[in-house]
Amino acid sequence: MREKVLDTLQDLLAMESDLHSDMSTIIRYTRRRLEAAGMRVKQVGPDRYPALLATYGKNGMLFTGHLDTVPVGSNWAMFQGEIDGNRIYGRGTTDMKGACAAMIEAAGDLVKEDVPFGICLTTDEEEQMEGVAAIVKEDAVRKAKGVLIMEPTALAPAYREKGVYRFRLTTRGRAAHASQPWLGDDAILKMHYCLDRLLDLAEISSQRSTGMTMCFSTIQGGNKNNVVSDHCTVEVDVRYPSTQTTHDIEDIIVNRLRGEVYEMDVEYTIGAFESDPGSEISMVLSDFLGTDPIVVPYATEAPHYAAVNPHVYICGPGDPKLAHIIDEYVEIQELEEAHDMIVHLAKYVQG
Repeated sequence: MREKVLDTLQDLLAMESDLHSDMSTIIRYTRRRLEAAGMRVKQVGPDRYPALLATYGKNGMLFTGHLDTVPVGSNWAMFQGEIDGNRIYGRGTTDMKGACAAMIEAAGDLVKEDVPFGICLTTDEEEQMEGVAAIVKEDAVRKAKGVLIMEPTALAPAYREKGVYRFRLTTRGRAAHASQPWLGDDAILKMHYCLDRLLDLAEISSQRSTGMTMCFSTIQGGNKNNVVSDHCTVEVDVRYPSTQTTHDIEDIIVNRLRGEVYEMDVEYTIGAFESDPGSEISMVLSDFLGTDPIVVPYATEAPHYAAVNPHVYICGPGDPKLAHIIDEYVEIQELEEAHDMIVHLAKYVQG
């Protein structure tokens, strides 16, 4: 089983699937594998970022994940798919093609044992999450006995995650020769004043005390070194705890920026998610894996699934700290344990 999961993961790693990639290749591969295992597969969602819903039988456990990744980036010391000891390296090994490979391999085993279950795979989780919005309209999701989102948790059941509030700030100015800045209106300087109002929210000490994080993710401004900038744009990523809402976050930002001149565009929001760490399935996972429930700092598709099914859980292979980093890897033993967890949980809910 170990070699099969590794082979499947290496296949997935060989297919680029960041949001600038053509997702059709990885969708065709995954669909073919799930159909070959004996599952019925339906494609839903937008053409550019399709999603797959694969089912065997009715009303079983549903295992979910995403095939898309952030870009590979540069300065890697390891090759994509390279194995070193008990680790396999590559973009998506932890977040989260490793879990997807475990699902694909477990599918054949569950079909052979005639255990009802389902698998949902999306290709736009890192950004839009339009695929899951289409998937949750399906009866198979609503009627599933539970939904396990296999994002990286180091195989500990996670019961709480933060919400997301992403926005873009734009300041506009007037170009002039840099030797006579008083003839222009510096957009970058205006942005400096805006970010200064938010600076304490982005500092580590504030984040530790409030639970809300703010990251100035990208910044672009100006055209040339000897020209006063006439525009500047900053993208900001906020993660917030379940005690707050998107309206709370917006109020904080707008109040902080009062008096400054800027444009603000909200690009994406999703609410925080929380489940009961003492629920039956969560306890089953803890007992089987020998791990205690945890809280994760990232966001998943959980709120979308929870809107239609009350039994949503998060647990998967990979250390969350390794997601999106250079030389990302997953422990091979965790992939094996994830495979066994899928089989165990699918059988358990059928009781």
